[in-house]
Amino acid sequence: MLAAALTGAVLVLGACTMPPTPPVEPTVPQGDDLVGLNELQYLGTHNSYNRAPSPGLLNVLTIGSNLFPDLAGAGLDPAQLNYSHRPLPQQLASGLRTFELDLFADPEGGRFARPLAAQLLNEPYPTGVDRPGTKVLHIQEINYLSTCPTLLGCLGELRAFSDANPAHLPIIINLEMKEDPLPAPFDVTSITPFDAAQLAVVEAEITSVLGDRLITPDEVRGSEPDLSTAVTTDGWPSVAETRGRFLFFIDNAGPVQDRYLGMHPNLQGAVMFTSAGFGAPHAGVLKVNDPGDGSTIRSLVEQGYLVRTRADADVVNPSVSQRDRALASGGQVVHTDFPKDEPKFGSGYSVEFPTRIQARCNPVLTTPSTCGPAVAVEPAP
Repeated sequence: MLAAALTGAVLVLGACTMPPTPPVEPTVPQGDDLVGLNELQYLGTHNSYNRAPSPGLLNVLTIGSNLFPDLAGAGLDPAQLNYSHRPLPQQLASGLRTFELDLFADPEGGRFARPLAAQLLNEPYPTGVDRPGTKVLHIQEINYLSTCPTLLGCLGELRAFSDANPAHLPIIINLEMKEDPLPAPFDVTSITPFDAAQLAVVEAEITSVLGDRLITPDEVRGSEPDLSTAVTTDGWPSVAETRGRFLFFIDNAGPVQDRYLGMHPNLQGAVMFTSAGFGAPHAGVLKVNDPGDGSTIRSLVEQGYLVRTRADADVVNPSVSQRDRALASGGQVVHTDFPKDEPKFGSGYSVEFPTRIQARCNPVLTTPSTCGPAVAVEPAP
């Protein structure tokens, strides 16, 4: 009788004990007028447009890399090229708010319409790349498949999403200007450098599609003498002020950055930010791909800079440690090849936040009292 009574009591208590209810994610932004756009951390993709080469080409590259090991060191390691990302509209729908596009100048049109690998393997040529204009691909002749092969096409997809979701968080895009030839025997297509004329083409293409929605260096600089002073004293515009808008920055250091600064001293009148101005007056966005132990990025973030870093740099063996250090560093723009809803190789590795929008309050710059969960949300569609 005692055992029966105890059993009954346990059943009654069990029936009355409910599992914990997960917190309901806010659907209406609140408090975003008090938080700078740099006080969030945004997840996005590296080589966001990329489609993996065909299996036939990957097999040929595998044989070639075994015969000529230097090819892998030149960026032609087939294992590191074997990944794809979903089209930009799908990535946007899954909550990603930062992307990377690799650009090639094509002033005459058709320069990348007949890749060497496609000719040799009798594979289909890329479509939609015959007209003049900036092209989007990873490696000419080899890794040329893209979900949006022209910059205007990629920008059009971004614009369509923005029109349908006008209260989205700011979308941050880094543009890498490609101008290096491939090693022999793959160096069959001449590459046009991004001189002032071609940089002006990129600016014109951006402004033709998103000119009314840009966050520019002039806006951030305001009345300060330079951009670095502005971001380290006045700070960045608020999240509320930058919803529905886009920030572009040039990924390159060296000659490309110098040419752009020659066009826009101190980035006055510029469409894009740069990313290599450590200690320079034009510094606002800085690129630190390797998070290291996180201390360098943390210091830059605390000073007011917007920092781009990478959660992983190896498609075959992504580093959980690097991911965790990148996120903990406070780097605002964190790019990965393993975002939400893109399983790869069955590794179980991913870089994602447990929220609909892949952004959160910055772990270095904010506390729960200064940045609540409703800051990094967008109205439900």
